[in-house]
Amino acid sequence: MIFDIAYSAWENCGDLRARRMRNKDFTYGRQWGDVIYDPVTKGYMAEESIAMRTGRQPLTNNLIRKLVKTIIGRYRAIRNGANDEKSEELKELYRLNHLEELDCRLLEEFLISGCAIQRVTVECRREGKVETFVDNVSPGDFFINTVKDPRGWDVQLIGMLHDMSLAEVVMRYAHGDRKRAADIRKIYGECNMTYGVNEPLGMGDVSDKEFFVSPTGRCRVIEVWTLESCETLRCHDYNTGEYYECPAEQESEINAENARRQEKGLKLIDVLWNITTEWRCRIYAPNGEEIDSFVSPYAHGNHPFVVKLYPLIDGEVHSFVEDVIPQQKHINRLITLIDTIMSVSSKGALLFPVQSKPDGLDWEDFRQNWAACGGIIPYSAKAGIPAPHQETASGLDAGASRLLEVQLQMIQDVSGVNNTLYGGELGGNVGIERYERQIQNASVTISDILETFCDLLRQRDEKAMSVK
Repeated sequence: MIFDIAYSAWENCGDLRARRMRNKDFTYGRQWGDVIYDPVTKGYMAEESIAMRTGRQPLTNNLIRKLVKTIIGRYRAIRNGANDEKSEELKELYRLNHLEELDCRLLEEFLISGCAIQRVTVECRREGKVETFVDNVSPGDFFINTVKDPRGWDVQLIGMLHDMSLAEVVMRYAHGDRKRAADIRKIYGECNMTYGVNEPLGMGDVSDKEFFVSPTGRCRVIEVWTLESCETLRCHDYNTGEYYECPAEQESEINAENARRQEKGLKLIDVLWNITTEWRCRIYAPNGEEIDSFVSPYAHGNHPFVVKLYPLIDGEVHSFVEDVIPQQKHINRLITLIDTIMSVSSKGALLFPVQSKPDGLDWEDFRQNWAACGGIIPYSAKAGIPAPHQETASGLDAGASRLLEVQLQMIQDVSGVNNTLYGGELGGNVGIERYERQIQNASVTISDILETFCDLLRQRDEKAMSVK
């Protein structure tokens, strides 16, 4: 049941994953892949294929990548200039997990997809030490129930996909039990360890992932956390004055203790039945078989994920990159148009009347003599026949150059990343105070994105400090 619900949540996140892949393609320069209707073939084709079929060479002027790097650079500058008031424990967490670098990569993901997801766990990963670890989670591996609260208080199901070696799956979930280890090996069959060498390096995920299928030689493990109701007993021990809460399964033990105390004339334990909630984790194999199940082992009693979806108005996610893609596409079309106009314009074509061609010279001789420095071309001038002349068109672009300037300005207006944040020169008469003030004013437009991201980091730090 829970497995089916998790799969439905994964399916519902499909549109978000598809939009993320498109945003990522535009960010890293693959900007002619949108599929559109072709009126000639009456089918759907990639824009690049249609452009090349019509004789145009698709060109790309990737401004989105520059915008993203500028905001990340601005975030680094703000962070480096802030006072470091972290506790020693929090400083150790940052040092252990290299969080300053990890957070910059998370910000890049946040700008591209509008999703910032981290997982805070307590594990034994190196040197036999149990420590707190923070990991970035790709939205391509993530699923969640429909949420509308920007604080994430309406999350009831959350999880992610893992791709592990068979040895790691057994190590994590056999819990030292040989039978459990044998059952896990039976579930995954003969899964050869490849250490990820069959996975492409450099280009990452080139398509949407499958819920049930992992890369060759890896085991798909599905981690699902659900918020569930459970019965508890609120106990007040009048003999010791202690107040505590325990699972309902301990009711028989408490009744036996009260019977013993009643015989001895001691004060009893007052018990109040109650319903509360708890986070439970289930680990599934891709065939739906449950490998492991446990209540949240963390001190905060919550799931290990920290999630920020932007802006989440009515549950919608819209990233920074998504806002500037229309301008980027228009810029690419304009520079392609200008390049096409220039390529088909006349450039020094020689118009030579056939009637004036002297005997003994072929057209190749004319071409070489015309291009040679100080060359001489003898010809017989005849009445009514124009003299040879060279044709050079100016390559009029019908206003495309002006439109390109407008689009370049619009992409700055839409993104809020202008020449000041780029570090452009403002002139020699601009003082340092005025320059800093202009940088602050320019940062106002992107401050909402950065403050939202910083709120996630504050939530992450709080969860990391209360995880054990």
